[in-house]
Amino acid sequence: MADPIVTVVISPREGHFLSESSLASVLADDATPFELVYLDIASPPKMQAALEAQAAAHGFRLIRYDDWMAPSRARKAILGEIATPYVAFADNDILVEPGCLAALIACAEETGAGIVCPLYIQAGGGRAPTIHMAGGLFDWAKAPDQGVIDAQHRYYNAPLERAAGLVREKVDFPEYHYMLARTAFLNEPGAVSDDVLLMHEHQDLALFARERGVEVMFEPAARVTYYAFEPRPLGDLAFYRRRWDIEACRDSTVAYVQRWPRPDPAGLINGSMDYAADRLLELDLRRTGAASADDLAAPMTAAELAQSRYALREQALARGYADDDVRALEGSCDAATLIYDGLYRPDGRPFLSHGVGTASALLRYDLQIGVVRAGLLHAAFTHRPEWLTDAEVGTLLGGGGIEAMVRGQPAARAFLSGADADIDTLNMYGAGAAAILAANEVDMRFAGEYRATGRPPDMTPALLDRVGTILGLFGVSGLTASARQPLAASEAWPLFGAGVRQTSFRLDARNRRVLPV
Repeated sequence: MADPIVTVVISPREGHFLSESSLASVLADDATPFELVYLDIASPPKMQAALEAQAAAHGFRLIRYDDWMAPSRARKAILGEIATPYVAFADNDILVEPGCLAALIACAEETGAGIVCPLYIQAGGGRAPTIHMAGGLFDWAKAPDQGVIDAQHRYYNAPLERAAGLVREKVDFPEYHYMLARTAFLNEPGAVSDDVLLMHEHQDLALFARERGVEVMFEPAARVTYYAFEPRPLGDLAFYRRRWDIEACRDSTVAYVQRWPRPDPAGLINGSMDYAADRLLELDLRRTGAASADDLAAPMTAAELAQSRYALREQALARGYADDDVRALEGSCDAATLIYDGLYRPDGRPFLSHGVGTASALLRYDLQIGVVRAGLLHAAFTHRPEWLTDAEVGTLLGGGGIEAMVRGQPAARAFLSGADADIDTLNMYGAGAAAILAANEVDMRFAGEYRATGRPPDMTPALLDRVGTILGLFGVSGLTASARQPLAASEAWPLFGAGVRQTSFRLDARNRRVLPV
């Protein structure tokens, strides 16, 4: 068998949770022989062990970095050791379709291109696959010395069926999700920047190629799927936060615009920082503009707990939630009023007050409005009236993450109640569900439900410990502290031997009968 002409270098993009399946897809695309190098940047111990086992089984080179570093820096560090004519860079959150690597090499050989990119498909999170990019194009300023003013992903978000008409052609830039390049070109001084590390690094490489007269080609016969929307586990938080650190992304963008002048450098820098902030928000429970660390660590007081729609709205406004968020919360209050109609807590409170109280505790700790709305509607499926179907309730909730957090309450409780619960495997919906469990407990303590009914606390100390670990990752330990506050030291009502109701109930709308729920 001939010696391989290409080395595939896999590196993490935003974390590690898809590493094993991504690696398996690269290994399976073996129509063309290749060398393989895996750059393991600070993966958790379980993933490290799994990668070591795969390296031993398949004989590829595994390079471990215990401390975080920018993936671009790690890729550049290995370039000098690669002896094959081609290098294919692959992120660890893609799946490669069979024949992809062979198609990229064929394109490079037949066209003389220095860089070749595949069709990038995007999927994950239950979404139907769509096109992520069929090669990128630059928009240039009218004056030739003013440079690039914008960059476009060709066919971004187009239906996958649109790919049937795509042809091999020249484009302006690839992405590092997966791309092939000539090793000699990548080793030229300045090809891979030492400073453009976290944002625009693919465009930086493409502009350098353009300056050198090196062509970038798009090859539609090569296809990879980027799992852009797959919920990420908490075990990837540390890596993800470093990857999208706002100031580090700013530094990368500043280096990019200094190297490639453009008409509005400040616009790109500010836009890049906004983009990084939005990415960080995807793996956070707190809203943008959350209060100080001291405030979010302080326990809540009973006086802060809202029990009416009006009080909840005023609390949201007082804490600085955006008008659109408050309007969305009002819409969820409408849904809760309908779903909880005629429903009461065991202490006789309208069930809506309990939903409001749960949402209030989440507002107090500046959680994202989606989590707050899910808290308000946390019992929507378990306590819905018979005349509402599950599908109709899902529509009232608005679907998406809110529905996932509401539906996930029982599973989150069961998971976190287990002695062997691995919190690192929980995703953001699970983290939101854990916050709602704590807020539910806060309401029952502060609203007097435990005292009024004599029912035992809903959350065990062990469950609170695990929820506290999760909330600590997001700087809202005060929510757990509030759920731990001791119950009022007084007898449960009633005091004279009457029975105590410990379950919610609904009054039948037609003849006002008591119906258990």
